[in-house]
Amino acid sequence: MGDTVGLDIGTTNVKAVLLDGDLAPVASASVPLRWTRYGEVAEQDPRALWSAVVEVLVELGRAAATVDGRLGLDRVSTVGACGQYSSIVPVNADAQPVGPMRLYLDTRGTDHCMDILGREPGAFAAWLERHPIPPVGGGLALGHLLGFQLDEPAVHAVTAAYLEPVDFVTANLTGMVTATQGSVFAGQLVDNRALGSTRYDPELVEMAGVDASRLPDLVAPDSVIGTVRHDVAVATGLPPTAVVRAGTTDTQAAALATGVAGAAAGFTPPAGRMGVAIGTTAVVLASTDRLGVDLEHEVLSMPGVSPDRWLVWAENGLAGRAVEAVLGRLVHADDPLGCPSPAVASDLFAGFDAALAASEPGAGGLVFLPWLSGSLSPQADPTMRGGFVGMSLDTRRVDLVRAAVEGVAHNLRWLMSPVEEFVGEECRDVVLVGGASRSPGWCQILADVTGRPVRTVVDAGHAGARAVAAWAAGPGESLVSDDGPSAGNRWADRYEPDPGAGEVHKGVQDRFVAAFEALRPLGLGRDVTS
Repeated sequence: MGDTVGLDIGTTNVKAVLLDGDLAPVASASVPLRWTRYGEVAEQDPRALWSAVVEVLVELGRAAATVDGRLGLDRVSTVGACGQYSSIVPVNADAQPVGPMRLYLDTRGTDHCMDILGREPGAFAAWLERHPIPPVGGGLALGHLLGFQLDEPAVHAVTAAYLEPVDFVTANLTGMVTATQGSVFAGQLVDNRALGSTRYDPELVEMAGVDASRLPDLVAPDSVIGTVRHDVAVATGLPPTAVVRAGTTDTQAAALATGVAGAAAGFTPPAGRMGVAIGTTAVVLASTDRLGVDLEHEVLSMPGVSPDRWLVWAENGLAGRAVEAVLGRLVHADDPLGCPSPAVASDLFAGFDAALAASEPGAGGLVFLPWLSGSLSPQADPTMRGGFVGMSLDTRRVDLVRAAVEGVAHNLRWLMSPVEEFVGEECRDVVLVGGASRSPGWCQILADVTGRPVRTVVDAGHAGARAVAAWAAGPGESLVSDDGPSAGNRWADRYEPDPGAGEVHKGVQDRFVAAFEALRPLGLGRDVTS
């Protein structure tokens, strides 16, 4: 088996990894991306995205050329990609963009989704049974599709297909425009009661009023889309013989990376395992044998890459971004009152773990509420706002930092109960990926607050790209294994809950939830742009 490239198409960067035939990492690279947001608009330039993909592959080739006599990416036989989703790029017949990408934060088109519920009496029940998210807009891709079609007729007229970012990338790699049941999940037009579907639900399409001629053809999740186009091979250094597999969402990749989901038929995750991804936001992941939704707590199951198990997904809201805001706007603010040290100016997280260690569990009674831009699961409310409660004359800057991390952990702990109820088993251990997993202090706090062991994986910052590379190398491959040493076993550290800290956090958890209930009626974010 040759080398494999994995691409991770994020909102703020594109990452790439190169794995050898034994799935061992060879090299990695990252290129930043920009996006804009104002009011209900959130957009990104898809041409800049594709340029970043080309650039990151070039950088990956340079890094690989210094390893083991490789000539860049000359040994690559397979390419896989994952990416953020519920973001839509309108493209022409050559897969070139004819308008900006509407990101998942863009809420235009919500009114068109609500119109479906108003004019179709059976719509709510139909979507709940088949999808299972009702057509409510709020950043879901169905709203983007209708927004382009109804509000931008000039764009719609020259659009051949509306693509999610990962499908846009695979189309430009191969020249083939395709999508999968998983990548178009947020488009809400596929009956997800059957896994591996390669057709849209005609009744959902008709009720939505979507122009079906602009929907990309669906292929199986393990499909080979094609080989790398000659011009792309010349620009990137990829061999033109390298095959490109169908793309996955970053949620599917995180589930593979944490071991809560697999690709092979009959895969069952270890009992009680829960995956957590903490980056800009926090997501809780698990696995189930059924399609369903808990509307009250916004926990749902969705297609993964497995042919016989659904992926359980719950979005917890801002996490790393909330901690970053505390560091950048309060602890190390650059304003008339002072400026950060040179070390902090280049890295807000400089001294981060030392600050966590300098504050005791419970942060001296300070509790951080992380809902800086509304709350999501387990209680969604766009008008909710957060902050600090319990501040005293003894509160220090290090307490602000520790309380911020503890607040994110308490929010996750709150969400775990409805996820456990949804899957029908108690969480016994947590596998953490994302930027937070690089901080030993953050990992320990998550273990202490949740009362569960927390495990991390090697090179967690590239976990998604590595997972999709392993998946592309051969569906069924896994990066983590509980069956002893193997090429796929990429475990890093394990953090056991501290009983003493756990006792402190039990009391704080009750106050955390009580603070949400007390502040929610105030609607502090009402009529305020995030």
